[in-house]
Amino acid sequence: MAATALAAVLAFPFFLVDVPPVLDYPNHLARYFVLAHPDDAALSQMYAPHWTILPNLGMDAIGAAVLRIGDVHVDGRILLALSLFAPVIGVVAYHFAAFGRWSYWPLASGLIAYNGPFFLGFMNFLLALGLALVGAACWIVLRRRNWMLRRVLIGAVAAVLIFFCHIFGVVLFALLIGGDEVDRLWKRYRSGVLRPRDVAYAVGALLAVLSPVIVLYFLSPLGDGNVSVGEWRGLAKLWRIFAPFMTTSAELTLATGVAVVSLLILIRRGIRLAPGMPLIFIVLVLAFAVAPSALNGGTFVDLRFAMMIGLLLFAGVQPRALPLPVIAVVGAFILLRSGYVGMTWLDHRQDVADVRAAIAAVEPGARVMVARGHPGHLTDVQPPERALPGIYRLDGHIAALLLIERNAFWPLLFADRAQQPLSVKPPFDQIAAPLSEPPEWPLLAKDSYSADELRTARYLQNWRASFDYVLLIDPATSVSTPHGLMPVYQGRYAQLFRIDR
Repeated sequence: MAATALAAVLAFPFFLVDVPPVLDYPNHLARYFVLAHPDDAALSQMYAPHWTILPNLGMDAIGAAVLRIGDVHVDGRILLALSLFAPVIGVVAYHFAAFGRWSYWPLASGLIAYNGPFFLGFMNFLLALGLALVGAACWIVLRRRNWMLRRVLIGAVAAVLIFFCHIFGVVLFALLIGGDEVDRLWKRYRSGVLRPRDVAYAVGALLAVLSPVIVLYFLSPLGDGNVSVGEWRGLAKLWRIFAPFMTTSAELTLATGVAVVSLLILIRRGIRLAPGMPLIFIVLVLAFAVAPSALNGGTFVDLRFAMMIGLLLFAGVQPRALPLPVIAVVGAFILLRSGYVGMTWLDHRQDVADVRAAIAAVEPGARVMVARGHPGHLTDVQPPERALPGIYRLDGHIAALLLIERNAFWPLLFADRAQQPLSVKPPFDQIAAPLSEPPEWPLLAKDSYSADELRTARYLQNWRASFDYVLLIDPATSVSTPHGLMPVYQGRYAQLFRIDR
């Protein structure tokens, strides 16, 4: 009953809007849409599926299958909801396996179902975390039954599945099963019955499980030897540690995080930890502290480690029976958070409607460049709900509707062969920038561009000849129109211009 109520509360916002304000979601949905319709007359001229060994295929494979049937926005929300529910389901499964009994505490993970990585649209990452927790739960159950061969085989299959969702899921899975093995060996050591072959069996089992993933890693683009590391942002970590509790309200984020941590401190004498959990927490905290902001194309690396820590506060911790008032307060917090998300999503419908009105005149196959109207403002936006406070604004990919609903070319689609199973065909590849941000509107008034400007948006060079339209998102109150642009639609949030050649 409690689980059903939790699912209903968490699902409520998805019924209020067809395009949720989740940063990367529209971009991912556009890619799934292309993969699901490889023979589309317009899209097949621009893109080609590129299925290969990549650790980001989980949602793409599911999305390419699901979007062949039904409505794109209904199916898309189902996929997004999967990324929200997967970690919660994983927490419940791991908690039950680790402690051997049912508890209300893992359901309290509904407090962090809506979190920073979710609002940033890290769908594969969240699915991988859920699978990692479920896989580790299976590992614990099979170990208790002394089913060594089954444990290794199922563990290896789980590791491969998790790898194809996200590499960070493999990290969590390895930590969970490794922590379980270390805990078992430590207990045998303290009991004076540890034998060398026990250590050999544990190491051999872990190597057998993780070896296929290691091979896949070196067969993927990640194993090419090139390593790119972003900057280390020490002060930013003081806020990013709240990633599991993040919403578009800084106050609600802080209130939730402080409440959960305070509760755990108050009941610290009456809690149990899952096998190996102290060591796992130490490793994750250290990883969070030293992690750079980006690594090999992956962004918000430290924020991802914070999310793992948050999930394990509910998966790997077993409080004694919680008083009814505490359960009521936790339930009220979950209801409050989902209600707040629902209200902000309702407001977002106006932005979506304005974008749709703006792009209604765009023909299939047209090339549309998108520009941002407020230069440099990635978090200081109005209304503030358009951004994840202190992290990033959430409407950077709403222009993906150009591709989904108008079958037009949009240069910022996530179609990087090194990260996604999709490639851009010539000549469109010359004006594609899969991992870039929309250029700032004032840049379009310039006649020449610096090397730095072209590095992030190479299509700015001769953009008037390369595109048919320019879509302006979130225009400033007073803005001049660069020469050669003819207004087609002038909305409050979205404006469309035809390039006059």
